[in-house]
Amino acid sequence: MAKADYTQLAKEVVAAVGGKENIVNVTNCMTRLRFVLKDDSIPDKDKVAGIKGVKGVMNQGGQYQVIIGTHVSEVVKDVRREAQISGEGSINKEDMKLIKKDSLWNRFFKTISGCIMPMLGPMIAGGIIKGILVILVTAGILTKTDGTYLVLYAAGDAILYFMPVIVGFTCGKVFDCNPYVTAVIGAAFLYPDLVSAVSAEGGITFLKIPVAAASYTNTFLPIVLAGFVASKLEKLAKKFIPSMLQLMLVPTFVLAVTVPLSWIVIGPVMNTVSSWLSKGVFGIFGMSPLIGGALLGAFWQLVVLLGLHAAFIPILMNNLFSQGYDPVNAVLGLTVWALAGVTLGYALKNKDPEKRGIGFGSLASALCGVTEPAIYSIALPNFKLFVCAWIGGGISGGILGALGGKMYTMAGDGLFRIPAMINPEGLDISFYGFIICALISFAVSAVLAFIMADSGVEEAEQVAEQMDTDMNNHVLEENKMISDNKETIICAPVSGKVICREDIPDETFASGIMGEGVGIKPEEEIIVAPFDGEITSVVDTGHAVGLTSSDGVELLIHVGVDTVKMQGDGFQVFVTEGQKVKTGEKLLKFDRDKIRKAGYSDTTAVLVTNSDDYSSVKTVAENVKQKDTVIIIEK
Repeated sequence: MAKADYTQLAKEVVAAVGGKENIVNVTNCMTRLRFVLKDDSIPDKDKVAGIKGVKGVMNQGGQYQVIIGTHVSEVVKDVRREAQISGEGSINKEDMKLIKKDSLWNRFFKTISGCIMPMLGPMIAGGIIKGILVILVTAGILTKTDGTYLVLYAAGDAILYFMPVIVGFTCGKVFDCNPYVTAVIGAAFLYPDLVSAVSAEGGITFLKIPVAAASYTNTFLPIVLAGFVASKLEKLAKKFIPSMLQLMLVPTFVLAVTVPLSWIVIGPVMNTVSSWLSKGVFGIFGMSPLIGGALLGAFWQLVVLLGLHAAFIPILMNNLFSQGYDPVNAVLGLTVWALAGVTLGYALKNKDPEKRGIGFGSLASALCGVTEPAIYSIALPNFKLFVCAWIGGGISGGILGALGGKMYTMAGDGLFRIPAMINPEGLDISFYGFIICALISFAVSAVLAFIMADSGVEEAEQVAEQMDTDMNNHVLEENKMISDNKETIICAPVSGKVICREDIPDETFASGIMGEGVGIKPEEEIIVAPFDGEITSVVDTGHAVGLTSSDGVELLIHVGVDTVKMQGDGFQVFVTEGQKVKTGEKLLKFDRDKIRKAGYSDTTAVLVTNSDDYSSVKTVAENVKQKDTVIIIEK
């Protein structure tokens, strides 16, 4: 069969999204072109959606998504050719976010986050090492003068001490400036002879301008602003310095101007801003630590769920770096223990082995600081259980706030938060109080979840079970009535609970843009052919496949929601494009645990993409096994 020519479609789509000049990159999933645009306000949504061959448009998650259909893997080749993009490309997502037009507030926090996020891993590791050292010193196993202690303390503290250098390097990448130059500017903030000179009696001057005495270890705001200024100076220098001399003279100009400016103006100003931020946050929290702790402990995970937490991260880090401790972040760590408690209560109460497994699996994940499985697999589908977590977190947060608990270094969540609660001077109420409050948060949430799961979850399951029985009887009668008509029977590709197309947790599928069909909440991990036909498309990441039946029905089977982001992890494909298949033949395998742990729904969409060609597409809402009838198509 000759392949269709999508050149015209590609030209129209590229032009409609702003032309090749507006396209940073374009990739595809099973049904969508995923553009990253320099300015996503340029495209006219109605104009793009009106192009022949385009089924819809979505703009979310930093991507401008143009919905094409299961043949998108062919369309994307012409789109890349038209946009003059070779291959998939390798684009830094944070850099792409920063070049987008956005509100000044969002751009500011995205910039700060882009500068500090890459070092979070080493920073957390350093906090854990320092916490362990405090325990060893308290237990008398080490002293602060031991060589072992000094070497390990350097490993834990170096990232904070030399933060201007490390952040400086990241700033260079974020601001599109030579990162080695911005790292040198950060090093100049810490240069020993200069630090000693400005701190000595009488201080020093630069061109008769006094240089303020200050310490820039454990700071990040001064180097962020200095890096931004350096990037502007670098671009300016490249305009008047000849190309053959830029390698040497551009860094010379940037360093000669930025380093003095950083010590005289930028550093003192940003240190003052940093102090104001910390005092403001501490002042609000200090008005009533009990109320503040209760509110934060109750609703922080809701803030995370809504995606509003990113704006708080730079402020929380600034509190820690400028004061050496943070009572706010101490309370936030308890919310993870509340969700962990909910997963335990849910698991203990559920008699279904599969759901017990989900509960215990989410518990292990939450104790390691990852709450997405608990939120998306348990708390949100059973919203009363989310309320249980709010109550447990609120009670424990109020207690820890009243006790004056503080977090002393960056660390992970769950069990990994405990070392961060250790005062460098020795174990105190922050450490003991946090452990007690974490246990309170865990226990209260677990008990409440156990009670609520008993009266809510199982009752809902009984109602659903009765509905399934009624629907099964209805379907049996319906199948008898239409047995003499011409129809195509589509069998269930996977065993599980059938839901209506409108209830699929994906806006594109639920809206019907991709055609009529159903969603199946799978009970197994194997997808089989729902009819005799041909494989027309297989997505590279293995999470979706397109088929055409022997009588022309075009079907999309898409495992999970947003599972394209898993990049193929947890998926195995057994067929190729153009292959003939028989009903029940194995198509692909997927790992439900990996999908859920990654925070995605495993609901599988089964959609007739050319449903407009038929007079009737009837779906069956019931519990199905593989090869059971799930969709009946009348011509």
